[in-house]
Amino acid sequence: MQRNLRRKLEMRFLKRLPTVTVLILVGLFSLSLCCLWVGLVFPIVAYLSAIPVDTWAVLEGLSSAAALAFAVGAGIVVLMELDATVDSRNLDIYRDMYEKLMSEEEVKARKFIYQQIPASGDKQVIIDAVLSDDQARKYVKQVLNLIDYFGFLIEQEWVTVDEVIGWMSPIVVKVWEKIGPVVEYERSQRPEEPDYYEAAIRLAELCRKWRDTNLRDRQIEISFNNERL
Repeated sequence: MQRNLRRKLEMRFLKRLPTVTVLILVGLFSLSLCCLWVGLVFPIVAYLSAIPVDTWAVLEGLSSAAALAFAVGAGIVVLMELDATVDSRNLDIYRDMYEKLMSEEEVKARKFIYQQIPASGDKQVIIDAVLSDDQARKYVKQVLNLIDYFGFLIEQEWVTVDEVIGWMSPIVVKVWEKIGPVVEYERSQRPEEPDYYEAAIRLAELCRKWRDTNLRDRQIEISFNNERL
């Protein structure tokens, strides 16, 4: 994880630089490789191999070093372009996720779940409250479908997992406190569907683990207060 974070920071630094500056840096890097090859690596190799060092040999070494440096420089530029493409794709997915998560219908559904489904240590109380109310069933299904969709995207690694889980974890963990028992009950009634909402279940677990790892000092028990925004 630290290696990936370091690479992201390096790529962000390069992308913020003007194109001319990047090309100059790549050129200097390539020139350094050439000097290193001609001034150090090639003479050592020639000495250990007992090969006489003459002008043609040096020129040949310089040519090889230049070709290598060019390849490395071109690779850096290609890597920057690829990283920019991935960022653009991620941004489109993030925007789509935000629009879906914060749509009026989804906010309304979550608000109903928070306020109308009882918070209880007895899972059966929650299950009975949902299954006996058509509107509650509708909103639970709606929210569950969206969480399952997000879980599927994350499992395919089409988005940067840690960042998305960190961003979504407050909503997912809180709403799962109410709908989790219902999902467990429904799964127990569907032995022919062992994959029933598996992506949603795994996402809820990932979000819970993320908060346990990164927010250890938080209040563990979730509060449902109708006076809050």
